[in-house]
Amino acid sequence: MLTKKLAMTLLALSTAAVTYADSYDATLTSQPSPAVSTKALEVTIQTKDMGPEVYCYTWCANVNGSEKSPFTWDGANTEKFRMTGSGGTYTLSIPDIQAFYGLTDDELAGLTELGFIAKTVGGQQTKDVFLHVEQGRRDVYGGGEGTLASPYILSTAAHLAEFATESRDWTPDVYVRLDADIDGSLLSAPIGSGAMPYQGHFDGAGHTISNISLKGDALGGATGLFGVIKGAEISSLGVTGASVEGVNHVGILVGKAESGKIERCFATGDVSGNSICVGGLAGENIGAIISDCYAGVHVSNADDYATGGIVGKNRGTVRNVYATGEIVGKDYVGGIVGANYGSVSNSVAINGKVTGSYDYVARFGGNDNARNTSADNHSWDVIPNGTSTDWKTYGDHAELHSVGALADFSTFKSLTEWDFDNVWEWVESSGSRYPVLRGLDNQICVHPSAFNSILTSVEEMIADESVRLNVGPNPFDGYITISSTETLASAELYAMSGARVAYEEASADADALTLRADGLTSGVYVLRVSTAIGQVYSFKVSKR
Repeated sequence: MLTKKLAMTLLALSTAAVTYADSYDATLTSQPSPAVSTKALEVTIQTKDMGPEVYCYTWCANVNGSEKSPFTWDGANTEKFRMTGSGGTYTLSIPDIQAFYGLTDDELAGLTELGFIAKTVGGQQTKDVFLHVEQGRRDVYGGGEGTLASPYILSTAAHLAEFATESRDWTPDVYVRLDADIDGSLLSAPIGSGAMPYQGHFDGAGHTISNISLKGDALGGATGLFGVIKGAEISSLGVTGASVEGVNHVGILVGKAESGKIERCFATGDVSGNSICVGGLAGENIGAIISDCYAGVHVSNADDYATGGIVGKNRGTVRNVYATGEIVGKDYVGGIVGANYGSVSNSVAINGKVTGSYDYVARFGGNDNARNTSADNHSWDVIPNGTSTDWKTYGDHAELHSVGALADFSTFKSLTEWDFDNVWEWVESSGSRYPVLRGLDNQICVHPSAFNSILTSVEEMIADESVRLNVGPNPFDGYITISSTETLASAELYAMSGARVAYEEASADADALTLRADGLTSGVYVLRVSTAIGQVYSFKVSKR
């Protein structure tokens, strides 16, 4: 078989008007690399400056062991084969390899190598350069090409299970989107590991993955729907009813986040570990940004440290999140984050309970250190700590609030400054009030039962309100005056947590009294007024 160089020489001899020079050395790169038979291809040749008008002669160098050159040498001098660039760097774009080279399905399936020569009409040319081609897949998952414009579609449990084994689809250039709510019970291992982290783009598109059950037993491993992510982007995804167990680096969504973004995601279920870095959403966040997420997850860690409702150990950025699950750990335990060496901001802890058996236990969480840049965080003021000891004086990094404040939309929005127009949505249903993510399926009330019971009892008191009394001023500053058509016995003021914060007995036969309420934080309170004949009236009042 004639070599390409000899063939080009013979063609040159047969064309009197053109004299070809010696071939120039050249190197070749491609995007993607390696080239994939079913994907668009961009080839760049680096060589000597050949001027602005350069064309590419290209052929299938290996199709089932043979060459195929459907184009003539001079036929390459057309716009189809014209290369862009100048100064020795020239690029050819091939939108569809099969159509570009005129290959049958069998020929495409047998393609392993392409050849390229950059040339000019005037006779300059490069030496042959070759590109290895890997076979791509057609009819992958539920469709799509894995690109930004056409992501791979996952719509069934089988699609998700297959994706979890296809590490070739975990690369930064691959885009994936859910097209339906999926049962994740077929998953047998996380997506991504320390040796092969997930680096792609995963768009939940508002759907949920339910019923995943994963158990990792390797020390130093990472367990979650995604084991290890690096530079990945995960968005608009819910994971519900999950059960995830591991040794360390355990979370429902991600075991270990080395870098990347996690946004507009939520998780419910149970997480357990017996070493370090166990969290409701992510076990450890090393350098990722986690934003606009929440977790209603029961988190337990039998040993060691760093256990949190959102993240066990944080060295990255966490913002605009909230957690409501029970958190049980040993050392460095918090409602949002166990051990914090990064930034946590505009986040809210409304956990059912936070328990630590050793040290550094806090409602919100995060230990004191120079790298902790937490700010503007909030917490329910009566989160039980599950032990007989008081909360530690360090590590909370949050302002405390009553049920009434955290269940009131205007107050919650003002405190957090979250985007309730585009990202979040406030729900009031069956006596519960809470934020959810806009456009995501299968979201339910995630508040702990104690929170809702306090809210319900307060609302029941207010429902018994009577017009027989005059109360003012409302809002109040340091005092409240009560007058009545009946003889008064006492007045009590309660925080929305249920704690009594002020009390005053009336003088004998008095129909008026003044309740001192100095030193209280601004917010909503319940005023309870008792008469001499045993009637009780309740009012909602607010402190300026």
